[in-house]
Amino acid sequence: MKYREISNIDKLDRLQTHFAYSTKLAEAIGVSRRSLLNWRDRPESIKPEHRLDIDVLYCRHILIPEWDNPRQTLAPVLLPDDMPKNEALFMPFLRRISYGTIEIETDMTRADFDKVIDEEKLPKNMDRQTFHEAINTFFTHRWLWRKIVEHGESMTITEESIKSLHVALMRGVHENAGFYSDKIRVMGKLADMHTTLPEDIPEEVNRWVYKMSGASNLEEIARAHAWFIAIHPFGDGNGRVGRALVMAQCLNARLMPPVFDGENRAMYYAAMEHAMVHGRYAPLVRLFHEAALRGKP
Repeated sequence: MKYREISNIDKLDRLQTHFAYSTKLAEAIGVSRRSLLNWRDRPESIKPEHRLDIDVLYCRHILIPEWDNPRQTLAPVLLPDDMPKNEALFMPFLRRISYGTIEIETDMTRADFDKVIDEEKLPKNMDRQTFHEAINTFFTHRWLWRKIVEHGESMTITEESIKSLHVALMRGVHENAGFYSDKIRVMGKLADMHTTLPEDIPEEVNRWVYKMSGASNLEEIARAHAWFIAIHPFGDGNGRVGRALVMAQCLNARLMPPVFDGENRAMYYAAMEHAMVHGRYAPLVRLFHEAALRGKP
C-alpha cells in the first residue's frame, strides 16, 4: 500500500488537519501529547503498535474518503489458467496468504513461519500454540486449494463447514475450537464495534449462510466478509475463519483470492470499519481488488 511509503511524521502532519488540537490526535493514537512532540524529534522511537495506529488513522481520515466511490468499475481478477497445476506458482502464494492472515493478528515472524512449514516440527524457540497457529493455517489453506482447485470440488459453505474451518484453524490454539462463544466478543482494532449477542449467534450465522454463502464476485465476497466479522461468532480466530471463507468463495468462483498481510493491514481495518459503521463498501471492495492483484504471480 502506498501509505506505507509516507513517513510517519508526514502522516501526523496530515492527520493534524483533521483534529482541532494535538491532544485530540494524541488521544486518538492512545498516547500523550508529549509523545507526539518526542516523535517529531526522534521518529525512530515510534513503537510498531503506534505506527499501526497512525496508519489506521491515516487510512480512515485521508484514504477512505478518496476511495469511497460507489460508482467504481473494477475488472474481475481471475485465477491464472497456468497457476493451478504449477507448484512453483501456487505454493509461494499459499505460503504468502497463510502467513499474511497470521501476520495481521500476531507478532510471528516470517522466518519462524517458514521454519514451521518446512520442518513440520516444533522449533526450540517457539511455544506449541504459536506452532499450531502456523501449521493449522497453512494446512487449512492448502486443503482448500486442493479440494476446490486441484480436485474441482466446490466448497459448500454451511454452518457446520464454518465450524469445521474454525476447528481446523484453531485446534491446539483455542480450547473451544468449533464452538460458538457464549460471551461478548471484541474485535481487536475494531474494539468499539458491537458484535452479535451470544444467544443470537446461531440464527445470525444461518442467516449469513442463506444470504451470502453463494457470493461469487468480489463485491459480494467483500460484503459477506464484513458481515461475518461483524457477527464474530467465535471466541478467537474469527478473522482467520473469515479470511478462509473469502479464499473459499473466491476459489469457488475461480477468482484470485486477496492477500491480506502487514502491508495492507491498516487499510483492511479502516475499510472494514467504514463498511460496518457506515454501510459503505466501496473502499473495502477496492481493497479486495488491489489485494487480489497482489496475489497474482
